[in-house]
Formats: sequence, C-alpha cells, structure tokens
Amino acid sequence: NAEATIASLSPTPYPLPLGPLAPIVEGAFNGMNKTDWIVTGLRERVGAVLRGCAPERLVDGYAGARPYRVAPVSDAPGNRALHAVGLALGSSSPVLCFLGSASTAIGNFYEALNAAALSGAPVIFLVSLMPLGDDAPVGTQLAASPISIAESFGIHVQEAKPTIKAIQAAVAKARKNGTPSLIQVLLERST
Repeated sequence: NAEATIASLSPTPYPLPLGPLAPIVEGAFNGMNKTDWIVTGLRERVGAVLRGCAPERLVDGYAGARPYRVAPVSDAPGNRALHAVGLALGSSSPVLCFLGSASTAIGNFYEALNAAALSGAPVIFLVSLMPLGDDAPVGTQLAASPISIAESFGIHVQEAKPTIKAIQAAVAKARKNGTPSLIQVLLERST
C-alpha cells in the first residue's frame, strides 16, 4: 500500500495516515482523467500513486508531481482553491481541488468561488468536513455550509457519502458537467 510505503520513507512534512480520507482520495483520483490536474493538501498527495507516481517521489511534500498532474502543495491551505481556479482557466480540462473545514473558512475560498462562477472555470471543489467536538482547539468555523455558500454563487453542488464509489461517481458527474462544482462530504467524527 502506497500510504505505508511513503510513511516508511519518513517524509517531511507528510501527515499520514489518511484515515477517513482514504476512500475520498481514491474515489476522487479515480473520478478524474489522468490528464486532469489535481490540487491537493499534504495528505491527499498520496493519490498520485494511482496515476503511476512512485511513492519515493512523494517524500518531499511540497514538490509537485508534474508528469502526474498533481500540483505542488501550498503552505496556506486556503490558497489551493485559488490555484485550482487558475489551473482550470489555463487548462483545457477540469481541475479537482481537495479542501477541508479550515480552508473553506477563509477569504480565499470565497474569492475562488467568485472567480470560478464569473469565469465558468471547470473546477471541482471537493470539501471534506469532519465535525469538531468540544475538545477541538477551535470553535465553529463556518456560519454556513460550503455547499450553501457555493449555491449562493450559482455553482453546481452535490453531497456525497464518504465511500470510494460515491466519491468517484460524484467527481465523474462534476467533471462531465464542465462548470464550477462543489462536492461536500460529511465525515464521521473520529474517536
């Protein structure tokens, strides 16, 4: 398994294991064509092995995997959404962008939704939300769900279950749509 291989190489920085994100990563990569760009966070980069990338190449978490169309990771997670819109505008095919709660709670997310809606960029925002408990270091981060925010921009939205098959189908549907899309996945709180 690629995750174990990469972990054995002591990557820095590289937050493994994927845990509940594993089926989301696999389904999302499988829902895209190998010629489509994917903008990931540090965890989701492991999906590049599904495109033939050697795990050893992923040891440097900030290096891109250009031949595999996996963009380098940004130090600011919220920038991913803006980078994905830019890639989609400069590409002839859709771009997938992985996001989480923190990256959707900052201004860059809103800017990216606005830019995507105005330009019609074929970008797919895949947002994985994990409920925060009372022991979380931060309180509530969003006054509205990412799906309702995207709808307010006129962006096509879907909700998907956190299974490989459901994610793959949702991503493939958004890809075929060819317009800005947001897929929201609710994860169970880990104990």
